[in-house]
Parts: sequence; C-alpha cells; structure tokens
Amino acid sequence: MKLNFIDMLKSIVRYSLALGLLLQVASCSGQSRVNEQKKELVMIDLVKRTIEQAHYDPKEFNDEFSKEAFDEYFKQLDVFKRFFTQDDIKSLRKYETLLDDELKAYDFNFFNATNEMYVNNIARANKMCFEILEKPFDFNVKESYELDPDKRSYPKNEKELYEAWRLSLKYEVITRLASLVEAQEKKKFDPEKKEGNPKTLAELEAEAREKVTKRYKDWFHELDKLERADRLADYVNSLMAVLDPHSNFFPPKEKEDFDINFSGQLQGIGATLTQRDGYITVANIVPGSPSWKQGELAVDDKIIKVAQGDEEAVDVVDMRLDKAVRLVRGKKGTKVRLTIRKVDGTEKEISIVRDLVIIEETYAKSAILTDSLTGRKTGYIYLPSFYANFDDPNGRSSSEDMKKEVIKLKEQGVSGIVLDLRGNGGGSLQDAIEIAGLFINTGPVVQVKARYGKPQVYGDPAPGVVYDGPLAIMINPMSASASEILAAAMQDHHRAVIVGSTSFGKGTVQRFFNLDDMARGYDDVKPLGALKVTIQKFYRINGGATQLKGVSPDITMPDMYAHLDVGERDLDHPMPWTEIDKAPFQPLPYQTLFGQLNAASQKRQSADTIFQLEEENALRLKAQRDRTLMPLDMATFREEKEKAETTAKRYSKIDEVVMPLLVAPLNDDLNAADTGRREIVKRWVKNLRTDNYLYETTRILSDWNTFGVARKE
Repeated sequence: MKLNFIDMLKSIVRYSLALGLLLQVASCSGQSRVNEQKKELVMIDLVKRTIEQAHYDPKEFNDEFSKEAFDEYFKQLDVFKRFFTQDDIKSLRKYETLLDDELKAYDFNFFNATNEMYVNNIARANKMCFEILEKPFDFNVKESYELDPDKRSYPKNEKELYEAWRLSLKYEVITRLASLVEAQEKKKFDPEKKEGNPKTLAELEAEAREKVTKRYKDWFHELDKLERADRLADYVNSLMAVLDPHSNFFPPKEKEDFDINFSGQLQGIGATLTQRDGYITVANIVPGSPSWKQGELAVDDKIIKVAQGDEEAVDVVDMRLDKAVRLVRGKKGTKVRLTIRKVDGTEKEISIVRDLVIIEETYAKSAILTDSLTGRKTGYIYLPSFYANFDDPNGRSSSEDMKKEVIKLKEQGVSGIVLDLRGNGGGSLQDAIEIAGLFINTGPVVQVKARYGKPQVYGDPAPGVVYDGPLAIMINPMSASASEILAAAMQDHHRAVIVGSTSFGKGTVQRFFNLDDMARGYDDVKPLGALKVTIQKFYRINGGATQLKGVSPDITMPDMYAHLDVGERDLDHPMPWTEIDKAPFQPLPYQTLFGQLNAASQKRQSADTIFQLEEENALRLKAQRDRTLMPLDMATFREEKEKAETTAKRYSKIDEVVMPLLVAPLNDDLNAADTGRREIVKRWVKNLRTDNYLYETTRILSDWNTFGVARKE
C-alpha cells in the first residue's frame, strides 16, 4: 500500500483539503510551518488509509468512534489528571463527535485547540507547583491523597486543580521526609560534636521539599522541550487505541528503539545515555561494545558535544535526549567524536568508531541444572523474547539460537529440558512456529485468521524432531503472544507439561507499516515513523483462542501476579474471544501422565513453606495495590509505612533461599573472557539457584522419568 498522488488530489478536492490553509499558514509562519503542515496532512492520510485497509476489524469512523478517541486523547496527554480540569474539557466538548469528521476532512481543529490549551496548562501547573513548594507543609493535618488516577475525577476548576497539586506534592514530600527521619533515628550522634548533630523536623522537611522541587524543575524542563509533533503522536495514538490495545503509532525514534529491543542489537557506540540536570550522561557501558573497547568513556561522564567524523561538533547540552541519542548512534564503521566532561570536571574529546552492538541479555541462555540430592541433570533454557532481525537475513533469530541450545543440552545427556517463557512478551510468530518444530515430528502449530478468508494452519516447517524427551514450559501472567502460541501448541499436542500460572491472553498478530515506504514522492516530509497494526488473530490448533483467556497451565504454581489485573482482559478496547474449527492433529498419549505429574507436584507444593509464602505474598500485593488512599499526617503515615515494612520482611527472604541445584551455564557468549559478561553469568546463576519455581519444575521432569513413560531416543 502506498500513498497515491491522484487519490490524495481527489481527497483535497473532495474535502477542501488544506491548499488554502497551506497558503494561509505560509503567509503568517513561513516555509517551515508549511512543511510541518504538509507532513501532518500526509501522515494523517496514511493513518486513515492504513486503518481502513489493513486493520483486522476496523471501526467505522462515526460519532461513537469520535467519543472514544476524544476520551483516549486526554488519557494520552494527562493520565494523572494534573493539567486539565473539567472546565477545560467541557470547553472542548463541542469536538466530541467531530473527530471522525475531522479525520475524513483532514482537519486539525480539535488537535490545534487542545494543543494550545495543553501548552498553557503546563505553564499553569508549573506556576502552581513551585508556588506550593515554596512553603512548608503541615504534617499534623489529617488528610489523604488518592494515588490511583482512575479513582480520581478531573478537578472541576483551577481551584480544585491547585488543591490536587498540593496533595500530590505533599505526598511526595512526606514520602521523602519519612525516610529522612528514619535514617536520622538510626544514626548515632556524638553530643560533644557540633557538626553532624540531629536536624530538626523543620530542617528535614525543607530538605525533602528541596529534593521534590529539584525533581519537578527537571520534569517541567523536559516538558517544555516537547514539540507539536510529540503531541500529534499522542493524538494519533488516541485514534489507534480505539481499535485495540496493540495498534500504535511509532514516531521514528520510538520505532528505532523497538527494532533494537526486538533484534537485540544496534549500530552505535554501546553506551546507555540518560539526562541529568540538562546534561546527556552515560548511565551504562555495554560489555564488548565500541565504547567498552575504546576505554575512555565511563559511567557518569557528561557528553557536551557530538561531531560526525571530521564535521563541526554540535552542542548537546540541554538537548532532548532522543535527539542527542540520534546524533550518537550511526552506521557501523563511521566515526563519532564526543566532547566529554569527566566527574572531576576536566573535558576532553574522544573518538569512537561505531560498530554492531550486541545486547546479550536479550538472547537465549542455557544451563545444566544438577539436583544435588538426586544427581539428576536437567537442561534449562531461558528465552526472554522471540527475537528476530527482519532487516538482516543473516542476523540472529530466537529459533536458530534455540536449536543450538537444545542440541548442546542433548549432547550433555540431560534427562529433561525446561523452557522458561516467564515474562516473555512475544515477538516473531514465525520463530514461535519453528521453535515448536524442534519438539514435534510433524503437525500443526497455530491457526491464523486474517480480515478476509478462511483461517490458515501453520505447521512444523521441518519434519523431524530435534528433541523428543521430557519437556516442561514455564509461563506466568507476563507470558504473551508468541509465548502463548508455543505453550498452547505444546499443550494441545501433549508434547510438554505447562507449569506456572495463566498467561497474559494476547491472541492477535501485528504488522509494522513503514510510513516512509508508503509516502513515495513525499521525501521532503520524511521521516514519518511507522504504524503497528493488528492484522490477524491467532487460534490454538484445538480451535480455541488465547485471546483474553490466555493459556492455563497443566500444573499451577502460586505467582506474585496471579491476583493482579495484568492481562489483556484488563486493557482498554480488547478484541473479543472467538473460536474456530480445530485443525486435524493427533496428540501424544500423555494426558494420564500429566495428571500424575500434577498430583505429585500439588502434594509437594502443599507441604512447601516457600510456596505457601508465595501465595500469601501474592494476596498481600493485591491488597497493597488496592490500598491507594494514602494518609498525609506524619503519625499515621509512619505507622502504616512501618506496618507495611514489617509485613514485607516476612516475605523478603523468599528469593534468598538457595535450592539444592548446581548450575553450570552453557552459553558460549556468556562464558567469554571479559569481566562484564562474567558478572552477567554470576547474577544469572545466583538467581537460578534461588528460584523455587524452577526447582519444582525440575522435580516434575524427574517424576516424568520416574513414572517410566518418557520416550527413549
């Protein structure tokens, strides 16, 4: 799909599109504003067309759509209800049913009016904030603050907005003040020394208020850097959000970041940057990266200027972080010159040749787990996402990496394999299908239905099995999308026992549409970004769907998220659950076995004090999350804080209990010689040894072997 000039011209004629508007803008704001307006017109046309032509279930652009998008836009702009009042929103209600008409006519009246108001409201909030913070708070007054914005209404007017800001700031100050008081109470003072004596409550309050003041100065400073394009991105996302929770607009920088997270690699210098006090500051150096090899850039260095090759340097002090990052990143083999200010205040210029930066934490890792009580060896693979590099056919993919790890574990003679998909939010559909093929000889994996036509069945692309021994897949409520495809397929085939807690419930497939590729002939307005659009729904091979319901485990374990609202069903505008006909397949004869495994595991869990504490902790977290009305008098605040901390201590040791597991990592990359990667290995191994869920899963696979029904190679 591309933007057709003739169609665009027809749209201009039909809707009196902004030819006159462009001339009017040109006369008052100059060429730059004309280019900006042209870019907005092209982008909104592409958004409209993509929704109409590509979305799985596009909604009609009507008054109902308009009302939903109207409400969504204020959620995008003001989720914590700090800027808009009910009076403000009431004054904009005249647009409530017109957003669909404006979208069709390429008008921006609502956006323009809201944008102007938003800028003014930020200035209003800025003034209120620092006016409130100039005076000490009285923490003897009995009042409270509601943390959950969904439980608060928008303030009716400016008076109520001021009061809302006062309560919010008072909560932030009392939080810091309570910590300062506690720290001082634990500190020992020498009464003979004048320096270091206890501070008064008033002095501590001033210190806490000063910290909050600095935080908001930085925050408002960053808000002031936001541009019209940033708020237009929020507006477009409010239109997309009405369709479903996973259709989004990605401005160019956000799309670039998404690609990095998805592929686990980027071209650049390998330094994580943040912004502190107006300076672009180094927060982390990636081990093995160009920055790490060059050796002169260090954590906490401030980047003052950036130059490309031998070109003139650009001052990046007080520059937006995303723009500075764009200057620092660049193609492999190119040189970037950085003027840096060290912690001691000295400045120097360093040169770094950009290269491919590998983010190891995003890739599959494997280990041998040996039960020190029985001597049984279990293979373990952690897959953080179903990553792939669509821009490089030779780039790393989760399916190829998984195959390598499975083969290595087989060569070690493991008695079973645990595949850990906890927290895996998904990724490449094709990789999920190919990974399933490692464990089944042949057969269907998933059914995919597009907007038109019958469902398509996707099966194992390579007949033959890489591993046919005992297999367990671990899931939790944060396992989503491709994780659910793989877990559901293995469950339906009875190929793996699924353990943990019910997964997220995302049963839809998205595709990226690069707006630059579609807007041919409009190079002067690029880059435009990309749209991520839901184009398909996927179904289990048994005909059911993971949408909303998720994958229910064969063996349930308590989970800290189990009682929290974290699934697809808790998002706004989720697509409905539906089902289709099942695909033909023959499950393995393991149903009775899995029932035996469940019975044995539940018996162990019921006698396991750690699992009992995990369930208690999950219920505690639910109660804590529901308790959102916070006291603002010091006595009650400290009493509740101390009570919560005392209760938390009961559960704080859960993750410190070492299981009888010996862990030997196998991943060659993690066994590299550099110290950074060795630290990654140490942390990873330590976490595995204190993972009670993992230990119980290895015992489930031990039962699989003990019951004598595991297939032999």
